[in-house]
Amino acid sequence: MRGWAKRLGATAVLVWAGTVVVGCSSGGGGRDSAPAPSASTVVPAPDPPVISEAEARKVLEHYDAENNAANAALDGDRLAGVEGGELLEASLAAYRADRLTKDRKPYEPFTHLEPRFWIPRGSGHPRTFVAIAATHADDENQAVVHFVQDAPGTPWKAVFTAHAWVGDPPASASPSPERQAIPKLEDVARDASGAARTAPAGAAGGVCERYAALLSVSGDSPDTTDPGLAPGSWTTDLRKRVLDDARRDERMSQITTVTARPVTRQVFETASGARLIPCVLDKAIDTKALVPEANLRATVPRTIALLGRDGPFTEIRTTFLACVLVQVPSAPDAPATVVTGELGRSKALDATAT
Repeated sequence: MRGWAKRLGATAVLVWAGTVVVGCSSGGGGRDSAPAPSASTVVPAPDPPVISEAEARKVLEHYDAENNAANAALDGDRLAGVEGGELLEASLAAYRADRLTKDRKPYEPFTHLEPRFWIPRGSGHPRTFVAIAATHADDENQAVVHFVQDAPGTPWKAVFTAHAWVGDPPASASPSPERQAIPKLEDVARDASGAARTAPAGAAGGVCERYAALLSVSGDSPDTTDPGLAPGSWTTDLRKRVLDDARRDERMSQITTVTARPVTRQVFETASGARLIPCVLDKAIDTKALVPEANLRATVPRTIALLGRDGPFTEIRTTFLACVLVQVPSAPDAPATVVTGELGRSKALDATAT
């Protein structure tokens, strides 16, 4: 399916092959002089790119065509030919809700326009490349799609998609204060031949748990922030919105719990030296009526479809899945920046109620 925003997406160092010759001389230079000893070291050639840009472009075009065909028929088996992992998990859940939704609007066909690619060097499998592109002309909010090939000869599949602001606003546009507050995605660092640099997640991978903790709140949660996460639309602003929602009615309780899955997707190094961490987050919202006369009703069409009716209920549990990109600077004390808003815009995977 087309990205999560619509439905709820080893450092390679270039070293040149050659030899280093170390010589020493006796200084005599005459007939009895011994030959100068020498030693040489052959530096191995770097790994090749995991895919050529021309091949990556064909993978993306095939993904768009198969995705559109699967969306038109809500065909999960066909979609599984080009999607995998958490992205397919979310897509199949969306198809399930779509089949249950009356008078739903069909998916609009889409194409990733003028894509750019992050293609690292590497050998062995699994291997990854990233495509970055908009699906509407002049759209700065672009999809960042991780494609993975698990084994030689197997198809490349999209497994992770997030949406981030890329570049500056068009010259004719006057960005709103909200738009100015949204962080932009940095470009990837590249070696001398243009290959994208990757890095191990290391301790930076813990930022996913940190972000999950920030957005796990109830009506009793304090109005605090995390100094390890830069303030912005997807951190402090989003936490405030979740808190306000939890406190909107004293006759009910609402608890949002977010957990992070282990980081398994490729980590890229940005031009500033930051690590771009792909976080996969599970979110659950538990809402409960606190007094007998209070009844809960679902208002979101997809949630109503999953529940089979809008209510009344005494308890509702809704689960979500989100793919989020977080930039972790190389400076140890600098806060990380959440550059995608999928956690706030995620759509329901499932819903139950009593």
